[in-house]
Amino acid sequence: MELHEFELIYKQWNVSLQKYAHYFLRDEEASRSIVNDLFLYLWFSKKQPDNCKVYLFRAVKNASLNYIKKHGNVPLLYVEDDRLTTLSDAIPEPGSPGIDSEKLQFLKRVISLLPERRQLVFRLHRLEGFSYAEIADLMHISVRTVEDHLAKSMQFIHAHAKHLVDGNLTEA
Repeated sequence: MELHEFELIYKQWNVSLQKYAHYFLRDEEASRSIVNDLFLYLWFSKKQPDNCKVYLFRAVKNASLNYIKKHGNVPLLYVEDDRLTTLSDAIPEPGSPGIDSEKLQFLKRVISLLPERRQLVFRLHRLEGFSYAEIADLMHISVRTVEDHLAKSMQFIHAHAKHLVDGNLTEA
């Protein structure tokens, strides 16, 4: 792998992978260590994975679970107290071109009201671009459950965002 390729992959996925590891470990130092070890392995590896994104997230998940198994004192938690840590915060920052920050903030609040697992499925699919099968594999749930979470998420978001839709567009 060329240095330029590696740097692009690192810049694109480092923060997201650390958040993902933190989701399992709830320990920032261990999360950083796992992700750094993964990138070292990737750098010294002779071949590049076919689907880099899936490979990286699966490797972080496996390394996190192995860390928990080895250190035993770290409880495996699927829900955080104050917020759900996701693969990455793919929602653009307020002030980005073409983004109405008031609507964006409202959307973030509505998404944060979703149940944690449904919120994670929504973020993985809609914001991170994971397929239903990839999400099902990562979360150890069926593809049908992923579909159900996404459908219910969209119903919830639409129900809470009716005031944002122009009435003239929805009238017959």
